[in-house]
Amino acid sequence: MKKTMPYSTPEGYFDSLQGRLSEIPARRSRINLTPYLALAASFALALLAGNYILTKTAASQPASEEEIVEYLIDSGTTLAQLEDAM
Repeated sequence: MKKTMPYSTPEGYFDSLQGRLSEIPARRSRINLTPYLALAASFALALLAGNYILTKTAASQPASEEEIVEYLIDSGTTLAQLEDAM
């Protein structure tokens, strides 16, 4: 077996190791909220756009009695079927 190590560390690596390790918690405390805020804004925009589309495409007035009667005549609904439904 060889007595030499198959790997080596750079000169002065362990001298600055403690300083680098103590910086890790400081870096984690600075959380970047930008992606989360962008995601929330995207959801809000999608919700508003969907609500706008639904309100524009929905019928604003209920059907009149004449329109209902015309639909029932055109669809071939019989009086017996209407009585069963009532």
